[in-house]
Amino acid sequence: MSRLEKRKYDPLAGTGQWTSKGTGRLLDAASGVATSDGLIAPGCHWSIPALRGVPTEYQFFGGLNAAAGLAKTLVTSGIAQADVWFRAGRDPFRFIEQTLKDRIEAHGGPEIDQDLFLGVGLVSDLDPCGAGVAELPDGNEMYLVVEPESASYVVLGPTLRLLEGVHPRLPLTFFNLFTHALNRWVRVYDYRDAAERVEQLREWYEGDPEGETVELPDVDGATPRCLRGKWNPLKERFVEQFLGTVKNRRVRALLSGVLALSAESRQGERPKITESVQERLADSNPPVPALVAVFEKHDAIEGCFDEEAQGMLECAPEPNLIVPFLSGDVDSVRAAFQTLEVACSVFREGVRLIKLMMELVE
Repeated sequence: MSRLEKRKYDPLAGTGQWTSKGTGRLLDAASGVATSDGLIAPGCHWSIPALRGVPTEYQFFGGLNAAAGLAKTLVTSGIAQADVWFRAGRDPFRFIEQTLKDRIEAHGGPEIDQDLFLGVGLVSDLDPCGAGVAELPDGNEMYLVVEPESASYVVLGPTLRLLEGVHPRLPLTFFNLFTHALNRWVRVYDYRDAAERVEQLREWYEGDPEGETVELPDVDGATPRCLRGKWNPLKERFVEQFLGTVKNRRVRALLSGVLALSAESRQGERPKITESVQERLADSNPPVPALVAVFEKHDAIEGCFDEEAQGMLECAPEPNLIVPFLSGDVDSVRAAFQTLEVACSVFREGVRLIKLMMELVE
C-alpha cells in the first residue's frame, strides 16, 4: 500500500542562509534579500515505496499440512526427486501435481493421450463435491483416481474378419483378450453393454400401450457370427505358439499387440473397493466408458451408446479406477504409484493396438 509522507523543507540545510527570528523568513546572508524558498509554504510530496523483495503472490490452501506430508513421503519413497521441489516453487501442491505429471509422462503419457482421453487426479474425498488436491484435509487417507474426459472409439469389424480368415476361433480369442485386459482397469462399452440396454428398454416398453411400435436397435444383427457362435476362445499359450506360424504381417502385429496388452494387464492387481468407499459412492452413477468398441461405424452398438450416454451424467459417475493409499506410509504410497504405472502401461499397449485396428478401417 502506498503511503503519504510529509516532508518539510529544512532551511538550515543550505549554506550561507539563516532564519529571521522576527518574521521566520529566509534571508540571504550576503545580499539581505529574501530567498524564493522562503516565499512558498512547505508542501507535501508523494513517496512511492520500493517493491523489491516483497512477495508477488500469496496463497492460502486448506490441508497444507497433509500436502506437505505427502510431498515428504513422495521424496522419501523415491517417487519424486528433490529438485522438483525447487522447480515447483516450494509449493507442496504444485510439487504433488508435477510429480504426477512426471510419473505419467515416464510411462507413456504423451502416447496414451493420442487415443485415450483420461484424466488422473489426487483426491482425499470420493464425494464429487469433496476436496481436491488444493483442499486436502489433514487426514491420512487419499486416492489416485482415473476418469475419462471423453470416450475413445475403436472399430473392430475389419480386424475380426481378417483374423477369421486365419483361424475361425481367433476373432473371439482376440476380442476377449482385448476387452478383458482393458476392462480390468477402465470401462469398455461393447456389444454386451448394448444388449443389456436393449433388454432394459424392452422391459420398460412392455407396460406401454404404444411400446409395440417402438423399434429397438438390432444389436444381435450387428454382432458378427464369429462372436455369436458356440466357439470357445483359444488359450493364450496356444496363441503365442500359433503366432510363430503366421506369415501375414498385419495379423502378426495384431496378435503380438493383444498378447502384450494382456501380459501388461496382469502385472498388477486392481485395488479392491472397501465398504467405506462403496458407501461414499452409493449415490453415484456407474463409471462412464473410457472406450466404445463397435463393429462398424454407426452400427447398433454405437447407437445404443449414444442413447444411453444421455443419462450417464445425470448423477456424478464413479471413477474408472480408484487407488487408495495412506499419505504418511511410504510403502502404501509406493504401492499406489506402482499400480498407477501398471495402468499407464496397459493404456499405452491398448493405444498401440487401437491404432493397428483403426488402420484397417476405411
